Amino acid sequence: MSTRSPDSLSGTTLHERYVLGRRVRSDASGTGYTAHDLATERTVVVTVMHPHPEGDESAAEAFLARAQALADVSGRGLAATLGHGRDGEYVYSVTEFASGETLTDVLHRPDQYLRYSPATALSVVADVLQGLDATHRAGLTHGAISTDMIVLDDDGRVRLTGFTLLSDAAPDTRVDVHDMGVVLHTLMTGAAPANDTRPLRPSASVPEIPPDLDMLVANATEPNPRHRPRDAGHYLAMVDQVLRVLPGDYGNREAEDTRPIPVVPPPGEDAAAGAVPFWKRVPVLVGACVLVLALFAGGWAFVADSGAELPDLVGSDPDTAASELAALELDLDVSLGETYSDDIGPGDVAETTPEPGSDLEEGDEVVLHVSDGPQHVDVPDVAGGSEGDARTALREAGFGEIDVVQEHSADHEPGTVLSTAPEAGEEADREEPVTVNVSEGVIVPELVGMGQGEAGEQLDGLDLVTETVQDHHETAPEGEVIGQTPEPGSILPEEGTVTLTVSAGPEEDEEPEDDDSAAEEEDEGADDDNGGECGGAEAWDPDTTYDGGDQVHFRGRVYEAQHWVQTIPPSIGEEWGAWQEVGSC
Repeated sequence: MSTRSPDSLSGTTLHERYVLGRRVRSDASGTGYTAHDLATERTVVVTVMHPHPEGDESAAEAFLARAQALADVSGRGLAATLGHGRDGEYVYSVTEFASGETLTDVLHRPDQYLRYSPATALSVVADVLQGLDATHRAGLTHGAISTDMIVLDDDGRVRLTGFTLLSDAAPDTRVDVHDMGVVLHTLMTGAAPANDTRPLRPSASVPEIPPDLDMLVANATEPNPRHRPRDAGHYLAMVDQVLRVLPGDYGNREAEDTRPIPVVPPPGEDAAAGAVPFWKRVPVLVGACVLVLALFAGGWAFVADSGAELPDLVGSDPDTAASELAALELDLDVSLGETYSDDIGPGDVAETTPEPGSDLEEGDEVVLHVSDGPQHVDVPDVAGGSEGDARTALREAGFGEIDVVQEHSADHEPGTVLSTAPEAGEEADREEPVTVNVSEGVIVPELVGMGQGEAGEQLDGLDLVTETVQDHHETAPEGEVIGQTPEPGSILPEEGTVTLTVSAGPEEDEEPEDDDSAAEEEDEGADDDNGGECGGAEAWDPDTTYDGGDQVHFRGRVYEAQHWVQTIPPSIGEEWGAWQEVGSC
């Protein structure tokens, strides 16, 4: 039997609760594993932080702080963060296991071209944006959204997974908006777009997609972040507006489900080999025929160019403006931008590029700059409230950049807003950050591994109250702290209580078993001696490493290891394919 691979934690148990299973993903934050939660008997995902240099606690503290912040956020379309902790050298976060298929898997069926109808694609994206909006309101971002990170279950619900827990980049809600635009494009076309310096337009791949959807995707995927919707809530409002006004069958959500549309390639072409489907080739064929007919009818004559003047669209809503431009029949390249305006209300067109009255020709680009309201507004009074409420109020006032500075305050509960800069009531530039000063309380230190006396002295020095409970531990010496509540990094008010779990040493030997227990043990021994009844399998041992093909017996059943496995009991190992039942004793 082999030893455990050093680069895999499969089979490891954290805090005697989470039994790590198969590896599911890895990023800059750490490696994610499916895991069995022994306390709740359900499957979760545990992300274990990559090892950090000894003595460098900043990365671990940042990891745990972000996990805690995510745990405080809930909403439709999110896989919930359930907890986090540190077990020796391992720093980890626990999230809900989202069962189902990723949207990438849904679209990539073997030998098929698959995509979503516009209404279904918008509904899926709207559900994800609802959860992402809650995240953005809490001052958090995802950082790596793609169809790989969105899971669709059997009931048609979607959940966003894979939040990064460590990142060198500053949080930017407009990056998440861009990624959601790419997701919407992928759902409607069936293929992830190639890198491009221009805004994406799904109608280039699927010509029947309405112009409103082109504008929605193009607006989110603008190369200049300044021209994108500012956050998930802003983009969600635009998605809902387009979804409500989709023409004809596109807007019939009652008839929609979450199954993608199969697009069958022409006979004789191999879909798996990447043949171009017929619906993508029709516009090319039609265009070629039209060109031939035009040349034939006109001989060597040239057709005079036609054009029109750009109408004055200032004050119109974007949909009305887009309809007026479409009526010019010049196949204009229309996109949306943002601008501040003291005169035009938010959401309406404040200016255009080019200016009204300019001459337009076939295929010209027109940008509708939508008002984002005035650039200078009064700072709302948020003092005395929570940090979360302050962020919400400031974002609703139009401030996009919010800096939080924690200050010690013995008179306020942790998380209470003390003041802002600029102060409440002052007129401030929305392009500039607003600083929110928040009471930090007392940060709970790491106490596990200390002696009871040392830990108590440290808490006394922080004006925190110590409570102690005892529990037996097989290896920790008597009097050593083996657990604490709340966890390190938590914030408490002065004179808050920290409960220490202190080792009482190993449990004493149990009393002699009664006659019935002894008889059961004798029977089990008889089964072990009788190799025929258990197929010659040995009893399962949590400290033994098993290779594929090894057999054990456990609770009267015989199991065979499917691959390298350690620690995972056969009764739950079947869930991950680690064990397979082959018979009974």
